[in-house]
Amino acid sequence: MLFFLTTHIKFLFFSLTIAINKKSIKIFTESSINKMGCINGTNKSKRDINSKNPENNDIRNYHRKATVHIKQRTNTGKIVGTNSLTYNHTEPILCSSKKIEFGSHSFWSSACVLPGLDPHGEIPKKCQDLCLFCSDSDSVLMALFDGHGSEGEKVVELCARTVDEFFKSHKVEFTENPLELLNSIIKKCDDEVRNPINGINATNSGSTGVLVYYYGNSLYCASVGDSRAVLATSCIPAILPAPPAIIGEDRKVLEDVKKRRNSVPNPAIHAVQLTRDQKPEDPEELSRIMKNGGRVQQLTDEFGNRIGPYRVWELYSNGPGLAMSRSIGDTRGKRVGVISTPVCTNYELSGGEDYFIVAASDGVWDVLENEDVVHFIEFYRNRCARGSEERTFDVVKPENSCIAQLLCEEARIRWQTIIEEEDVMIDDISCLILELNQSTIKVSHKDPGKIPEVVPSAEVFHEFRRAPTMKDVAVKDPRRGSIVVDRMDDMFTEE
Repeated sequence: MLFFLTTHIKFLFFSLTIAINKKSIKIFTESSINKMGCINGTNKSKRDINSKNPENNDIRNYHRKATVHIKQRTNTGKIVGTNSLTYNHTEPILCSSKKIEFGSHSFWSSACVLPGLDPHGEIPKKCQDLCLFCSDSDSVLMALFDGHGSEGEKVVELCARTVDEFFKSHKVEFTENPLELLNSIIKKCDDEVRNPINGINATNSGSTGVLVYYYGNSLYCASVGDSRAVLATSCIPAILPAPPAIIGEDRKVLEDVKKRRNSVPNPAIHAVQLTRDQKPEDPEELSRIMKNGGRVQQLTDEFGNRIGPYRVWELYSNGPGLAMSRSIGDTRGKRVGVISTPVCTNYELSGGEDYFIVAASDGVWDVLENEDVVHFIEFYRNRCARGSEERTFDVVKPENSCIAQLLCEEARIRWQTIIEEEDVMIDDISCLILELNQSTIKVSHKDPGKIPEVVPSAEVFHEFRRAPTMKDVAVKDPRRGSIVVDRMDDMFTEE
């Protein structure tokens, strides 16, 4: 009897805890900045971070040569053997660590871009990620772009130049409205990419974009696509700036990766997602796409099983197959409701609970959850080298690399698990990290809304009999590729 009562009390306490947690993370609509408190696990107003090692004291060493054992499967998915493959990792095309000073602030910044590759060496791959910091006497801007399509590398190069030039020339025009500065930057990037004078065929090429702007003791964020920015803090805000990304069918693979890398959470630091991934299945995005004559479906395999993310398609063709509902460029997608208008948020900083901001492409987020990223950075950032513009070594380790490169190298190692499971290419991997002085964040945002799974309806499928199959499109990684190409698309030209 005593055992029953004790168990019942524990169950009630557990249920109450879940209810409280659900209530605490509810997203509310706010049109102005609210001064919110934060949720702490203790009665202390501030918790010190003692940097418990999330990697069990195994300081990471990353070698340039790698060996994977790719699982061989039958058509039904049964594993019948493995194929060993040895390859060399690519060197970073960008690796930088420097101190940024403006006003009374002095922040360490770091950036890294690692090109992806085909481990088999059969398909040449151009790097389509690029990122940069822009700063002046009273502000700093983080900008990261992840291109896709046949001319994605040209798109991101043009976007990076446009951001730098626009920030230097026009920033002073937006001192009263920083969010409008970010909107204008994204619009300018989209205009330049689609301008024929710049020589880019943006029919099936484009880019994500994520901007984080530190100005006037506030953070201003804008994003298109699925590149993401996250804040590391010891104080969870009462209102979250954006819903955590939905992982879906990749959950099992990520869990396997975490086990193999021995990831252990640090309860003293938390990840707060600053930007919202824009996915076609978001009800608001889906509605706009359908109104513009598009449809949203997943790819299917030869057995009719759905594969990978929801994608944007024209009603009567197997293109463009975009896995995002907003992007820069992508003129074919623009015809069916894909837009370049960013989702923007702003946050007031005041106090000492925030530690760093990280912006990264899906080369990081596809293999590391938000919490994994901030735990990894928090443990290693003070152990890493600082102040170098470029470092390349046969063995990358904390003492010879900046924290941005170390994070990208960790992401690349985790891609090996996905290669072994799915035999895909390694994506381009990029990140920016801005280490903040001690501060406390106050959060305000528009309601991002719940993003449920889409139930296909007759309206979505009207006059189109089935979803595209793997035989209809050309794609190396159907689960993660940003865009797929119709096998008949060689006949498609820009109007």
